Amino acid sequence: MKAELVSVGTELLLGEIVDTNAEYMSQRLAEIGVDVHFRHTVGDNLARIVSVLELALSRSDAVLICGGLGPTQDDLTRESVAQVTGCALVSDPDAETHLREFFARRGFTPTSNNLKQATVPEGGRLLDNTCGTAPGVLVEHAGKVIFAVPGPPPEMREMMQRQVLPILCERFGEQLRPVFSRVLRMSDIGESTLVAQIDDIISGQTDPTVAPYAKPGEVTLRLATKAATEAEAVARFDAMEATLRERVGRFIYGVDDETMEVAAGNALRMRRATVAVAESCTGGLVASRITDVSGASDYMLGGVVAYANEIKQRLLGVPGEVLAEHGAVSEPTARAMAVGVRELYGADYGVATTGIAGPTGGTEEKPVGLVYVAVADADGVVCNEMNWPGTREQFKQRVSQTALNMLRKRVLGIEVARL
Repeated sequence: MKAELVSVGTELLLGEIVDTNAEYMSQRLAEIGVDVHFRHTVGDNLARIVSVLELALSRSDAVLICGGLGPTQDDLTRESVAQVTGCALVSDPDAETHLREFFARRGFTPTSNNLKQATVPEGGRLLDNTCGTAPGVLVEHAGKVIFAVPGPPPEMREMMQRQVLPILCERFGEQLRPVFSRVLRMSDIGESTLVAQIDDIISGQTDPTVAPYAKPGEVTLRLATKAATEAEAVARFDAMEATLRERVGRFIYGVDDETMEVAAGNALRMRRATVAVAESCTGGLVASRITDVSGASDYMLGGVVAYANEIKQRLLGVPGEVLAEHGAVSEPTARAMAVGVRELYGADYGVATTGIAGPTGGTEEKPVGLVYVAVADADGVVCNEMNWPGTREQFKQRVSQTALNMLRKRVLGIEVARL
């Protein structure tokens, strides 16, 4: 079955709020087998909302509207649904009683605007809002279903889980085939190179589908299929993953939720090893990502954000002559930082980053984007020099990804190639 999402709110069009609701709704609908073909964002304008709803109803089985159910004058979702369906707005006695009791418990008397939330297009019904005052709306019209859910994320999510999704499953159950997916995570290969190596697989794909996505420091392959059971989907994924691993298996470091920080942590735990980090240009991001993983205390000892040269010298033991001769952003400094933090904490591995994140601070000799990442252990130090121009955020993400990957490979005994 086909569905369309309509996000209502001028603040969305102005960019004041990021529409995470649409992302959540799309994910949950895909999980039960509802195909979302279109997503719309429209401001708080009755005529425009109506025009979007008319278009959506002309080509989809279900329309889900998010937002515009509050008590103010610019909350126009109920009026829009009523106009599109040709049904008058009527008050729901039970909902009105609930609203009056809700306000009475807080020592207030509801205004006429508040009571507007108890209205519903005639023939439709209200959906309980267990987290707020604005009920949702369900209307069936010309063989189609229209849902309207509140805009505040906690209210929307609760209503989706408890009411919207179960109703869709009951109403369209025989037509629904859930979408299952598996994500293969790769490092040390670019998207274009990956696609070239598996071009025949991508161009000849049928079921499961194979789609590449590039992210800072990694590329993912998303396998997707519609199946009657999870076991059926797993069988298809296993066969496709085996084919892909024959071609590009050496680049695969994780599957699904096994991010680089998880993979690095798993390697450390498997070897019963510990790590400490010294960061300059990443400002603590490497340590933050390591400790984002539950149980990281098994292997993470501590870290130092050594932004100033004084801290590099005093805490990490970077020799003053190294800083004077080579500068803070240099291979000798990165190596000394990795060794210093390892010794400071008594860790098995020391990781260090130093670079120029930009957009200022670069020179002709050392441009913005220049970075050195080093990993030290009992056998010595490996260090890579890279240059990644881009935004400050992109730079830090790529550097942290590289640092974690170098750590993972060093722990597992995989050669850390010069990048």
